Amino acid sequence: MAKSEIAPPTTSRQRMTRVVFALLMVFGMLATTTAPVDAQGTKTDDQLELESREARLLDEVTNAERTIDELNIERSQVLVDIDAGTAAIEGSADALEFLALARRQPALVRVNMALERFVSGQPAQTAFARELQALEHDSSPLQNQEVFGSVVEAADSELARIDGEITSLQANVPELMAARQELANRLITIDATVRELQVGMDDANNELATVKQALAWYRNSGSRSQLTGRNNPHGNNRAALVVKIDNVPRARPQAGINDADMVFVELVEGGQTRYAAVFHSEEVGTVGPVRSMRTTDINLVRPLNKPLFANSGGNSRTTSAINASPLVNIGHATSAGRAYFRNNSRPAPHNLFSSTAALRRAGGSAPGVPPQMFTIRRPGTPNPNKTAATKGVNVSYESTNVSYTWNGSGWARSQDGRATVDTAGVRTAPETVIVQFTPYGVSPADRNSPEANVIGKGRAWIFTEGKLIRGSWRKPNANAVPLYFDSEGNPLQLLPGRVWIELPRPGDATLRN
Repeated sequence: MAKSEIAPPTTSRQRMTRVVFALLMVFGMLATTTAPVDAQGTKTDDQLELESREARLLDEVTNAERTIDELNIERSQVLVDIDAGTAAIEGSADALEFLALARRQPALVRVNMALERFVSGQPAQTAFARELQALEHDSSPLQNQEVFGSVVEAADSELARIDGEITSLQANVPELMAARQELANRLITIDATVRELQVGMDDANNELATVKQALAWYRNSGSRSQLTGRNNPHGNNRAALVVKIDNVPRARPQAGINDADMVFVELVEGGQTRYAAVFHSEEVGTVGPVRSMRTTDINLVRPLNKPLFANSGGNSRTTSAINASPLVNIGHATSAGRAYFRNNSRPAPHNLFSSTAALRRAGGSAPGVPPQMFTIRRPGTPNPNKTAATKGVNVSYESTNVSYTWNGSGWARSQDGRATVDTAGVRTAPETVIVQFTPYGVSPADRNSPEANVIGKGRAWIFTEGKLIRGSWRKPNANAVPLYFDSEGNPLQLLPGRVWIELPRPGDATLRN
């Protein structure tokens, strides 16, 4: 080797560098191959069990289909064999009939000879010889005698042959009939097995359809709303839209409230309430009447992650607080004011309306995407939370009284003794109602305005699936999503649907008897 090809000696520092590099490579490979799936990609026990059932049912259906195909092929062959067996039996019968007819000829020869011998009274051979002489003039009696003997012998031989064939056929026919019966029995067994397999396959397919529908819940998780767990046709990658909606008597009925994914009911001045309606998975042509903001709104909807916030305005201190918060102010008093219109059939200030599409256009490309607000469980699964029977709840807000009654699919809402309906006359009946007992203080922006303290913890009644869950709520900081638990400390799990959250003061709600 030439001197230029000899590698220079490796220093200790270079060796250490190589070792460190190698270790980094190994750790990188381990991190790549063993990193856990993030929480959104983790499969639940329910999903794993459903996937196992799906695989088993698919195997059952595939095996049943294959076995039915194989049995149908065998059935076709059995039918061919039965036809062949029937043809063989019929052929044997025809052969027996033919042999029976053929047997008569040599038998008649013997009978005729015997009759001739009896009638003539002469030796049979003499009578037969005379008959032959009449036909063959050059034959001698001795030759005729030999002819007679040969005729008799031939007749006897033919009879023996025919009788042998008859005996053989008679012995073969029962075997043919037994074989055909065996084939017929196999045909019955095949048909019964195919019917049984078909019933089992139908049951498996029905169960498979149910399993696939259940699995679609997990497989279509990307298209479900983070707020309701229902399908979101508009996609989840957009901001939540919060609309402040008036709720005094002259503002009712409101537009769009039954299409909101969530509705917060908050106490305002004079013991009245106002809605903070959250829209994400639905578009509403008309929503309102839109009313003013409150400082309560900041921490109430802040967990929605920079939501669009539609309102009719507010005093300067409230407006400053809203503008300084993560909420995207698209109120009537901002440049988004063109998204609103007045309905002159109603008295001001209860006549300001808009649409979710117009408000979203006014908000532009808002960056926020709401997080999952509740743990939504798959429909058809049992409720893991501790529940109790209930007829509903009454909630008091000083000057406003609210009640909910289960109607079989939702909690029918009433307010001040009258059914809560939207402008289309549809009764408000959300699938879940949460009564979150909330202490109130005084708003720093207006001493006449109460402010809900939604940071901390407290009692909560959750009404879902016609039952009551006595539990608690917890929100450790302003940005945190509020968490709900049952009386045993288990996290709340809801079925898909709309959620209305009432925020009365502690003690201002009673269960209905």
